[in-house]
Amino acid sequence: MDNKEINLDKLTEIEEIKSIIKLYDEAKHYLENFDWCASVKNGWFDEDFRVHDKLGVFLFEIEPLNDSIDDFIWVIVGDLPSVYLDKSVKSGLEALEIYCDLMQDWVDNIRDGKTVSECYPIPAEPNLENAELLNNRILFIRQEILTGDKE
Repeated sequence: MDNKEINLDKLTEIEEIKSIIKLYDEAKHYLENFDWCASVKNGWFDEDFRVHDKLGVFLFEIEPLNDSIDDFIWVIVGDLPSVYLDKSVKSGLEALEIYCDLMQDWVDNIRDGKTVSECYPIPAEPNLENAELLNNRILFIRQEILTGDKE
């Protein structure tokens, strides 16, 4: 009988694939919940901007409800508020930078005691506690993921 070793690298790869699939499913479901998205045709994962199952950046080709809707949509999901961006965004890097700017606007308005009615809609109570939690995630993305990729 052969003594076969368990390849831990392969197990790690399987866990990585499972986390990507989980993020993909979350992003697809998020997009399909909008009336303007008739269906999702294709999806691509930007592996340069992923943190295990905590952050995923995807580009989707959709069947839009009408011609006024873009046929390509960026979606950012994970352990943070989900966001979609139109096809004017040219890369995962740009999508993540815009994401941080949108989230920072929400945080800053709450910190300054302003309304968030003109901010990107965040499905969370607009209070200081949630603003600080989101700010921590933004700082992590900017310092750990985007640093060194800009310029």
